[in-house]
Amino acid sequence: MAQNFSSPLYIITERTQAILREDSSYYQSRILEESNERNSVHRPDQIINNTCILNGSTLKGRRDSMKGLLKLNSKVPVPVVPEKGVYMLPTCASKNKNNVWISFYQINDFEQCDNRTYVSFHDGTGLFVNVSESAFDMQYKRTGEIIARMNRSFFFGGGPFWWRPLL
Repeated sequence: MAQNFSSPLYIITERTQAILREDSSYYQSRILEESNERNSVHRPDQIINNTCILNGSTLKGRRDSMKGLLKLNSKVPVPVVPEKGVYMLPTCASKNKNNVWISFYQINDFEQCDNRTYVSFHDGTGLFVNVSESAFDMQYKRTGEIIARMNRSFFFGGGPFWWRPLL
């Protein structure tokens, strides 16, 4: 059920499945939620940044932190609302028009279909992304590593990360 309305500021929640770049003169994003679809006048990176800001950081701050953790320079997964389990992974470089931001815990499965990957969600819906299964699997594993490292202290005590912050 698609609803074509624009929210002044979309906030990513646990129900958010994916944010796609929209090629429209007005709408810049299409947002998939459990049993819902909506459009936004904001770009995906603006939506993610706004949600990060509401949760104590910026997209740049979270991305820079994860770059240090994973020793990456591009396609960095982002803990948007980590205390609620909202981690978004990009399918390709964030400036690429084919990039889709997908919520880690919404993913049920993924499989190669020709030269694309079909990502299925827990509610039975899904979407095709323009990336190989192996590239998607790498993003999925990187996000899993972030989750494991950020939750390490819950299981083993001590600090939340396994690396020392830059001083």
